[in-house]
Amino acid sequence: MDCSLSFTAVDPVSGKQGTVNRYVRRRVRDIPLLGCPCLIEIELAQVFISKNQRRIESCELVDKGCRFTQRFCQLVSGLCRHMSIQAVSRHLNIRWETVKNIDRSYLVETLPALDPTQLTELEYIGVDEVVRAKGHDYMTVVYDMKNGHLIGVEADRKAEVLEGFLKQLPKKTAAGIKAVAMDMGPAYQAGKKQMKGTHYLLLKNADN
Repeated sequence: MDCSLSFTAVDPVSGKQGTVNRYVRRRVRDIPLLGCPCLIEIELAQVFISKNQRRIESCELVDKGCRFTQRFCQLVSGLCRHMSIQAVSRHLNIRWETVKNIDRSYLVETLPALDPTQLTELEYIGVDEVVRAKGHDYMTVVYDMKNGHLIGVEADRKAEVLEGFLKQLPKKTAAGIKAVAMDMGPAYQAGKKQMKGTHYLLLKNADN
């Protein structure tokens, strides 16, 4: 594809138009076509900001750093409401870890978390991490294990993140929690200090 470098693109941070430095092609997974996996190739402009600064323009079809289109992520999350993660993984032929991360990232973006100070009648909660994009951009998510509702979303996966959420819970709510399910990450285990007397189930992976 022959693209003219005189074309102007929009800087995703400032919203201002800038000169295109070059074009970058990416191949991403899209929703199945007639039951078959579908890959599409998109071309994005790298916007010239300054001598040592360039940024890739934003695209409504796919999020930054993601290898799947937004509508594919919506499909995955929708299937997870009716099927197990393993079943979705086999159906779409992608890893179960990918299904889990896509589903939880989509829920984080579309379902606002409740205010921890207003939470009541919690008995069993689950704590996990979500990889928002390729790399090390993590978020901590907390679920009510009885109804599956998302009740907490925080950036990063440090001990202070989980501790901060637990401290915001009303004392009566925190005292009523009977068990917490979490992975074996040292950051999350450090947060256990905030809830003495609570039983913990430490998970190596989703098959445990």
